[in-house]
Amino acid sequence: MQNRKENINKLYLDRFLFIGFYFLLLIFTSLPAQAQPNKRYVFILDASGSMSEKWDGKTRMAVAKEKLLHLLGGLPKDASVGLVAYGNRIAGCSSARLYHPIQRGAASVVSQKISSIVPAGSTPIAQTLSVVGEYLLNDIQETEIIFISDGVESCEGDPKAVLYQWKQSGKKFRLQVLGIDIDPQGEEDLKRLSILGDGNYFPLKRPEDYDSSFKRIFFTAEGEPTTVAHNHLVPPPATTQNQIRILSVLPYEDGSESGYILNYEYTGVANTSYMVQLYLYPAEEKLRSFPVPPLRERRMGDLTKHQIKFQSGQEGKGRFIFPLPAGKRMRASAELWDMTGIPKILALSEEKPVQ
Repeated sequence: MQNRKENINKLYLDRFLFIGFYFLLLIFTSLPAQAQPNKRYVFILDASGSMSEKWDGKTRMAVAKEKLLHLLGGLPKDASVGLVAYGNRIAGCSSARLYHPIQRGAASVVSQKISSIVPAGSTPIAQTLSVVGEYLLNDIQETEIIFISDGVESCEGDPKAVLYQWKQSGKKFRLQVLGIDIDPQGEEDLKRLSILGDGNYFPLKRPEDYDSSFKRIFFTAEGEPTTVAHNHLVPPPATTQNQIRILSVLPYEDGSESGYILNYEYTGVANTSYMVQLYLYPAEEKLRSFPVPPLRERRMGDLTKHQIKFQSGQEGKGRFIFPLPAGKRMRASAELWDMTGIPKILALSEEKPVQ
């Protein structure tokens, strides 16, 4: 009798534990999954006076608004979006403004503000990037910057210096640049900015090029471009990147000669032949550009020294030794080139002071 009673109690206990576990399972499975980090987008719109020029029957600004409004209308409702622009009725070089901070679900508000923008003024790209860095970027979550412009810096600013400052302070960002009908020399400047910003340069030679450019920037989980509000955006898949870094710039003296030893290292994605090019230019002069293929027109007027080294292997280190008078302030940058087949540039280093 005692054993039977114990067996019955054990049976009820097992049933109680099973029912309790079942209800706990229902509770936990009904909880919403932890939210994934929301992608952050900031749009920089050129509203300088040249955006009022005609382009394929419409003004450049009208086309930009049409394409942006269509894109914003197709973003997920919870997408985090912000807006910065320069120009917009303000003449001169102090026209960069934060029109809307990055906020979740702000696509419709940003669309309204874009609709009211009127082209005017100059092209203060460096000042505009400074506004973005101060108010919109952080070192926690990456921000995708979509910069639409029909010209280059016209206010004596140095956009590259702003990007270097962002990187040194740990800001997380990718800079995608869309250039509207830019001349070859201007495309050099904008393409260099996109490379320094770990993004891409998209030449817009006709209005339809907006669509293909946005398709490459905005993807759904299935790899298709965003076209409807319920599609969720994900960035393009990460890939191993070619890199070149200037490790140190050290002074030396050899009798009556003085100069510097620059040490660098590179990483390539393939075990092949590489070329490293060193450029030196005066620190006090405004750097316009160095050649970035496939645009081959070179503007080398501010170049002081240029050296080349050839290397093989997927990784490597090396040094450049160059004489330089004491007190001469310079800046240095290095480029990594692939030498298999037609030579092409793979990576740019950050600029380093030589002084």
